[in-house]
Amino acid sequence: MSQKKQTFNVLFWIRKGRTNEKLSPLSCRVTISGQRYEIPTKLYLRSESWSAVAQKSLGKTANDKEANRYIEDLKITIEDTVTKIRQKNYPLNIENFKLMFQTQDNEFSTISTLFDYHEIMEKKNLRASTFVGYHVTKKHLLNFIRIKYHVSDYDLTAIDKAFVYEFYAYLQGYKREGETVCAVNGALKHIQRFKKVMNVALQNEWISRNPVCLLNAKKTKVERGFLSEKELKSIEEVPLPVNLSIVRDVFVFAVYTGLSFVDISNLTNENINVGIDKSLWLNYYRQKTDIHAMLPLLQPAVCILKRYEAYHKGKRTNHVFPVPPNQVANRYLKKVAKEAGVEKNITFHMARHTFATTITLSHGIPIETVSKMLGHTSIKTTQIYAKILDTKVMDDMAALKELYTRKESQKSPDNKAVNG
Repeated sequence: MSQKKQTFNVLFWIRKGRTNEKLSPLSCRVTISGQRYEIPTKLYLRSESWSAVAQKSLGKTANDKEANRYIEDLKITIEDTVTKIRQKNYPLNIENFKLMFQTQDNEFSTISTLFDYHEIMEKKNLRASTFVGYHVTKKHLLNFIRIKYHVSDYDLTAIDKAFVYEFYAYLQGYKREGETVCAVNGALKHIQRFKKVMNVALQNEWISRNPVCLLNAKKTKVERGFLSEKELKSIEEVPLPVNLSIVRDVFVFAVYTGLSFVDISNLTNENINVGIDKSLWLNYYRQKTDIHAMLPLLQPAVCILKRYEAYHKGKRTNHVFPVPPNQVANRYLKKVAKEAGVEKNITFHMARHTFATTITLSHGIPIETVSKMLGHTSIKTTQIYAKILDTKVMDDMAALKELYTRKESQKSPDNKAVNG
């Protein structure tokens, strides 16, 4: 212990050569193993009041008293910095001290405060719904450090790659409380958000490097579920009680329009207008991306709209449907599927997938048109949703199969291959 103290020293002194009238600047120097780091104090004292032995001002003025309070506070901050370095088993050197000390003056120097800062700075650029994901990532991080380090928050400069890998393992169930775990894709999404937030700290020079990497793990390919025409028909025709029937109607309307849950929840009569073909069109901006989307309403969707005229009373600003919360809707959809004899795990988002596959692409609608109707910014996104059904492949290949069958039948016996 005594040997560690010998490598570390704090000294306050008056720079007598640099005077401002009768006052001289107070300086502070931290020395670790012969390396020095000077901390500016921005304080000025009378030379005759300063005691090098006592390391404080002996004057009685308000300025002297304020300087002594500052000196004591700075000593405590320096000692706390050294304690943190030793607690984290970092080498006690001037570089680690500078990094750790500089974060003392930064109110956004911990995981929790950094996420708060990120939200403040990015709120004008990102949608409120986007921050739900960041809030969840922050919650996971704070739970992780509580379990791992038994603390409520964590210093940014102490985060290293080992921390990131352990957090990734925690997300997937390692030393995690409860049974709920993140799949690979979900865990990687949290790491991605963590990296973006830490980049903010890097840009502000609160950390010297960003230790959060996206790891070597690869996203698993997720099969996007959708309903076949037969399954959709079963859901449309099954007798249901009123509460389930409403959810079924909203879901089926989404199937025929490609609307997401949040967009159908926000849907008003202002979004439904007469289009260039004199029929009803859906015209709206997606909440997720703020992309404009429009499409003509198919007859099944028009029929569902007519059922709810009494609900919205035809007023332009009224919501079209009485949409329950998302969790309630998904819970009811499982009951609807059970009643309809559909064994798939139906969620509301499956309606959007079904629109992309069963309703549009499988009926020959070009993917560019489908992408525009879904409000996607890239056709690549549409390709993730879209699945071409076996029946569509069969139909598309039928003419080609017939062509080659005809060619084979027209061949003369002399041209046929002989076995053996």
